Amino acid sequence: MIRKMIKEEWRRNSRLYRGRSFALFPAVIFLFSLGWNYMVVNFSTLSYPMIGNSLAAIAGLMGVAVGLSGFSGKDAFRNVLGDTNYIVFSSHTLPVSKRKLYLEFFIKDTFFYMFLVIIPLSLGFLIPTGFAILPSLLDAAALFTLGLMSSALVALSSLTLPSLNIVNYGNIDVLDPVADKSVVDIFRSSGGFLKILFSLGVLSFFYWIMVLNFPLASIFLENPLLSFSILIGLINLSIYNWLNKFDSLETYSYIPLDSLSIAHSKQIAYLSLALPVSFVMVLASTLVYQGHILLSLVTAASTTVYGMAVAVRVLGLSPNESLFHADIFLKYILGMGAVTVPLLYMSIIYSERFLFHVLAVCGLGLMAGSFVLLRTQRDELS
Repeated sequence: MIRKMIKEEWRRNSRLYRGRSFALFPAVIFLFSLGWNYMVVNFSTLSYPMIGNSLAAIAGLMGVAVGLSGFSGKDAFRNVLGDTNYIVFSSHTLPVSKRKLYLEFFIKDTFFYMFLVIIPLSLGFLIPTGFAILPSLLDAAALFTLGLMSSALVALSSLTLPSLNIVNYGNIDVLDPVADKSVVDIFRSSGGFLKILFSLGVLSFFYWIMVLNFPLASIFLENPLLSFSILIGLINLSIYNWLNKFDSLETYSYIPLDSLSIAHSKQIAYLSLALPVSFVMVLASTLVYQGHILLSLVTAASTTVYGMAVAVRVLGLSPNESLFHADIFLKYILGMGAVTVPLLYMSIIYSERFLFHVLAVCGLGLMAGSFVLLRTQRDELS
């Protein structure tokens, strides 16, 4: 059964991500890990023990992330994901106990993702450090297994625990129906709004590790609040990804709505979540760094709105799949760079005489986002 589960896991993923090219995924993980750790060893202030601890921490997070996929069982049970089948639900049709099937599913995940991610990731850590962090491999393997086990147990228990419906159709009626559904799906799916905060937190943590430990990146600490507000527009893509995770155009095929109406609703839902979160992140950063608060809020808003425009034009309503296509990913990076790169440069050299320049670029970002939003609405009405 375990061998068949591994084969099915490989078939499902390779079919989703352009066939056999999925086999190159471990090589990509290895190359990214190798390049990153080469820079860490040669250009950062991090010591070998800290590098080893970071490997263990990443492995633990990967274990949690893999185990959290079990939460999808709860989402499918509550009809958040639509018509979806899972290997682990085979207990409904096969003469196998649920306990045995869950145990075999856990073993399958452990071996599959250990070879797919953890081993190539670890090799990328080991080679640049001259195998100095070899003892940390045991910690990484243990934390990966522990994270996988703990999150899998939580996922199983979530099937019977009551859900806290903080946001539901009874208390949200400020957007159009499709936008309301998209926001409610976020809150009623497993993890709720915490999964968005977790995604943004991990990306923000990575940014601060870069600027605090790499002398080359420390230039962004010249105006840290302003630089971070620009980054917020980039990492808010994760919110757009979550909003488009639980449905697709086919979900609405039975109601009289065209793709433009759905796209416009997704944009409204994105702005209703991303803008408040952006403001909170900027204001929270003022507890650590002083800076131009009002300008940082404007910058965070403009890059967030501009990020929506680029995501809508380049990624459409399938950002989670589109970002795995190299050509689309490159277009997205270039599109975002048109506004964020000039803003990041000006955040490094910022002084009062550059205030107009920053506001001008922010204005362009807001205009681009507003144009996409209004054009989608106009095409929808026409």
